[in-house]
Amino acid sequence: MHQQKRQTRWLTAMIMFLGISVYAQSNINGDLSKPASQLNYIAVGSSLSAGVSNSGLTSESQKSAFPNLIATQMKLTNFMQDLLDDSVSIGTEKVDYRGGVLRFIDTATPSGKVSRLPKAKEDVSNFAIPFLKISNILVNETMEGSFLPSFERKSYNHIYRFTDQQGEGKVSYLDIIDKRVKNVDFFTFEIGMHDLVSYYKSGGQGQPISLLTNEREGYFPENYLIQLLTSRGARGVMANVPDVLEFPFFRSYGYDEMKTKVGEEIYTEFNGKLQVRKAHSGDCFIPNSNTSLLFTSVGSIGRSREEPLSDEDVIGTEEQVDVRKYNSWLGVIADLNNIPLVDLHKLYSQILSGTYVSEDGVKIDPSYPAGNFFSNDGIHPTKIGQAVIANEFIKSINVFYHANIPLVKIKDIK
Repeated sequence: MHQQKRQTRWLTAMIMFLGISVYAQSNINGDLSKPASQLNYIAVGSSLSAGVSNSGLTSESQKSAFPNLIATQMKLTNFMQDLLDDSVSIGTEKVDYRGGVLRFIDTATPSGKVSRLPKAKEDVSNFAIPFLKISNILVNETMEGSFLPSFERKSYNHIYRFTDQQGEGKVSYLDIIDKRVKNVDFFTFEIGMHDLVSYYKSGGQGQPISLLTNEREGYFPENYLIQLLTSRGARGVMANVPDVLEFPFFRSYGYDEMKTKVGEEIYTEFNGKLQVRKAHSGDCFIPNSNTSLLFTSVGSIGRSREEPLSDEDVIGTEEQVDVRKYNSWLGVIADLNNIPLVDLHKLYSQILSGTYVSEDGVKIDPSYPAGNFFSNDGIHPTKIGQAVIANEFIKSINVFYHANIPLVKIKDIK
């Protein structure tokens, strides 16, 4: 009798355990409700979502993009990512860092390097565009003012992978999503970081920064895009923007270090190249051929008022943007649409301070170029960096949508 009772209790416990396990597996995506085989997830966004690494895109970096990792953790079977051929890439590079000087070396073979991505297949889930800007959401090439200094042609080149030949030059990013995305249950949204990267790489030229800091006056392209998706029944999650100017690329050449190397005052143009001033500790120097010469004994640029650095070589304090203003707008948009906001600004701050450790115990190292978070370009993340970002999205999804999506194991990333 006692043996039978023990067996009964054991069977009851096993049934309960199996029931809980089955429920947990079927409920992995929580309030997103549909089982993994039926849930349609799309990614909208820019370079992070596309998988840009080492300043470019390859099939390998596409596979490492955080939306792909999220889809894998959600056990989705229908997340379609249109991968490049293994022999094709855009703009990939490695870095040579010797004597305090950055040298970027293009690693793409001439036959495999493309200036625009090939046309995408019909069935696609990741609609991220490398180097996409906020302004691209509603603006197409035929609109007046499309190519003011705050716009970039290369983002339009890649937008057209999602159009037919007749649509090239005539559609915005919103038009593409409207036409191609009819059935969607869930989305991730990430746009804005490249606006800052482009602005700072140009030395602070080309304001307004693609709508990041100027007065919007009620004009919010991001909200148009999100409302298009939510109007079709989709739930989603969006991310804010990190402080790009703190990334290793922009902090590689410090004023004190350069001043020590030069041994004399450093001069730079300002005020639209109309005037010349002495550089100071608040300046940020863009790694390029002009600033690199200051580390040598042969360069004369920047050493005198008569031959100063160009305005594009230096980001003055007045050109540096407080990204928190833009992030506050994104917070309002998230609240209006009742979707969670992933705080990439906070995440990157923790990583850059050297205090971030993953849930499975991996120290995330922001040092450059030897660390594990930033890729060779000092701007975009490595595979490990993408996995860390994916986990931030997953944590927000789990809390907001009562889901049980497992985190990516950072220690397993090779």
